[in-house]
Amino acid sequence: MARWDEIFSLPVQNPPTLEFSAHDLVWSKVEGWRDKIDRVALIHFARVDDFVRGESSNKDCPTRFHVEARRRRSPKAPYKAKVDGILEYILYWCSFGPDDHRKGGIVRPSRNTYIPKKTNAGRPNTKRGCTCHFIVKRLIAEPSVALIIYNQDKHVDKKGLPCHGPQDKKAAGTRAMFAPYISEDLRLRVLSLLYVGVSVETIMQRHNEFVEKQGGPYNRDDLLTHRYVRRQERSIRRSTYELDADDAVSVSMWVESHQNHVFFYEDFTDSDPFTLGIQTEWQLQQMIRFGNCSLIASDSRIGTNKLKYPVHSLVVFNSYKKAIPIAWIITPRFASADAHRWMRALFNRVRTKDPTWKLAGFIVDDPSMDVLTIRDVFECSVLLSFWRVRHAWHKNLVNRCSGKELRVEISRRLQLAVDDICRGHGNVDLFERFMEDFVDCLDFMDYFKAIWYPRIGAWISALVTLPLASLETCAAMEFYHNQLKLRLFNEKDRAAYQRTDWLVDKLGTKVHSYFWLDEYSGKDDFARYSKDEWVSGLTSFQKSLEISDSDVVIEGRCAKVTDQLDRDRIYVVRNPGSQYGMCDCTWAEMGYLCEHVLKVIKVCREKGSILSSVSIFQYNKALIDMLHCPPHDSLIRDHAVSLAIYVQKQLNSLVGPIQKRTQNAIREGSAPVFSDNRDRGFVNEDPCVNGNISSNLENGYTNCSESPAGIQSDLGNESVDHTDGTNGIFGEMAVVSGSEMDIDPTGSISPSELPSEMDVNEEVVTGNDIFSEHGVNAAGNNALRDQNGCGENLYNNCLESVMAAEPRHDRMSFL
Repeated sequence: MARWDEIFSLPVQNPPTLEFSAHDLVWSKVEGWRDKIDRVALIHFARVDDFVRGESSNKDCPTRFHVEARRRRSPKAPYKAKVDGILEYILYWCSFGPDDHRKGGIVRPSRNTYIPKKTNAGRPNTKRGCTCHFIVKRLIAEPSVALIIYNQDKHVDKKGLPCHGPQDKKAAGTRAMFAPYISEDLRLRVLSLLYVGVSVETIMQRHNEFVEKQGGPYNRDDLLTHRYVRRQERSIRRSTYELDADDAVSVSMWVESHQNHVFFYEDFTDSDPFTLGIQTEWQLQQMIRFGNCSLIASDSRIGTNKLKYPVHSLVVFNSYKKAIPIAWIITPRFASADAHRWMRALFNRVRTKDPTWKLAGFIVDDPSMDVLTIRDVFECSVLLSFWRVRHAWHKNLVNRCSGKELRVEISRRLQLAVDDICRGHGNVDLFERFMEDFVDCLDFMDYFKAIWYPRIGAWISALVTLPLASLETCAAMEFYHNQLKLRLFNEKDRAAYQRTDWLVDKLGTKVHSYFWLDEYSGKDDFARYSKDEWVSGLTSFQKSLEISDSDVVIEGRCAKVTDQLDRDRIYVVRNPGSQYGMCDCTWAEMGYLCEHVLKVIKVCREKGSILSSVSIFQYNKALIDMLHCPPHDSLIRDHAVSLAIYVQKQLNSLVGPIQKRTQNAIREGSAPVFSDNRDRGFVNEDPCVNGNISSNLENGYTNCSESPAGIQSDLGNESVDHTDGTNGIFGEMAVVSGSEMDIDPTGSISPSELPSEMDVNEEVVTGNDIFSEHGVNAAGNNALRDQNGCGENLYNNCLESVMAAEPRHDRMSFL
């Protein structure tokens, strides 16, 4: 029992990288079987595959580990709870062993029932007797933890000599120099190209050209064979989505065979609806990479009228501010309490991979979404994206209203109504007057009254309580929505849309392949084979940044934008300066925000001819409200004081040399002398100075001057780094470093160094949401305190944006 007591006392390790190897773990030695010493470590069982992949990617000896033996106890089987009981036992062995097919090597005797095969399926063609292996045990006492026993970690044969890889001199010129199988990245690339329709010959031709250009093979991927690609193509061609005539049974069979792609599954019950959450390993990696301390957006409705169950997409934004789907949820209803279970499952999955992962903001596009559940699960602020409503209004206005001038006037009135509501100056009466004024436009008004007027109350409540996302986010969501529709609804047999198993299979294969190829740098090599579904490129927001200001001419209530490719083509934007502007380009006629409208907005904002965006208005209002009503939340209060102390420290570093020169001049009699007591007495007239900083803050800054002099007097002559003695005001922020404050502690503060914009990764997360939920209201204190830094980073970024002296004009800030 002493052995197991020692094992259970070990820490459960969870490296922050997506994949990790034995070098990333701390190994312990405990007493093993037959007085041997075992080299062991504990990790989460859900991360065993990450360890196997990381250990296979050994640069000194690339290989692949296969399951040599496995024993698994049935979950329903009765068992006695004991400390050394095992739920699952897995033996992983290097694929260059354990048999040795070299001359004179030892080959294990086959079983009596074994039938020899022509090819050794699933194994490399050459076995070289490698003894490297490790054991994974899932214990009954801790089912979520895996015990790894790794005694043979050297890739050597029984003689102790290197048997494969660069260290084996006899392997030179053979495939034993490289890993036995191609990498996961190349496998996904081949499958994705096959799924979207690229032929086997084309894939091999491009691959061989690349290998020849680099001067020969350098790794296992360079040895890709025509046979392997042909075999994958045959497997795809023979596969079918209809695993059973019953749709529900077929979906259950798919889930059973794709456990790694499912993060949540619940079949229909008397009380709960059908819910299926799909997330591949690649999508999980994108969620960790681009979602950490950043944003996740929701596209809550696609296929409402065509599919049996609509698709709910969750996306993150890459470095080019394009949306990447990181999960698909299929369920008949989203805006219900049922969302809590799949959201919690998704959050737990990503936190298992990366314990430090933290979400900064969640963008919703439906006012009926469970905002409280999102805040509870992801512990972040919630923003509202209005793109879906604006898109529907614009598209139906183009289709249902024939007069161009009438379209412009209706869109202008809709914009004024929404802006007034967001700025706190309007209510539902604005839309009632709007319907009365345009009663002559019968077709559009009938649509508006039937579809949107019953929902106006919910949307108004959301616009008032939640901060708006930027236009850059809206443009990215529109682009993703159009991509998904093109890639999903391209079947010749329309009856397939009413089967859930078709939808699940299509999302996990073809649709996933298209989005994977969007991030593949070598996609342009197959450009001539692309179809409409391949549509990619920049979003309309990014395209607008490439239009020069000289190509925009504003004439009255119209603006003319010259096309960047065809200089003779000029687009006319009516109602310039508004996101509800009407452009005559193809993208705008489909109801989307085009680059011409966005460029005109940027030009108008730079000229000061239009108001600032609703997002920056909400942010400024929240800051002003905080100044008039100091928050009672200790974290925000401590942050404000620590920021002030940091500024004081920076000022001291700048003023210090001047004071030193002044003192030297005093000693030489060349400068007048001022009384230190007189200066201190003048400062002490402020009631904030005579007391402690923390006591003043606890009293709500009543009649207190927040001048640097007051802070300096409170600190006295002590160093700013020793602020932990101020009656514990800082709590865990006793010593605030530059990284914690998201400010460079080595540089001086100057307006030109502060950012003047917020892109999609630095959304305005203020307004009534963050400050009322986590700041001013005492009920939200714990929620913000638990954010461990992401909230502070967003707060700092927002604060720096407002403090910036001159906005940069290379990007559209606060659209």
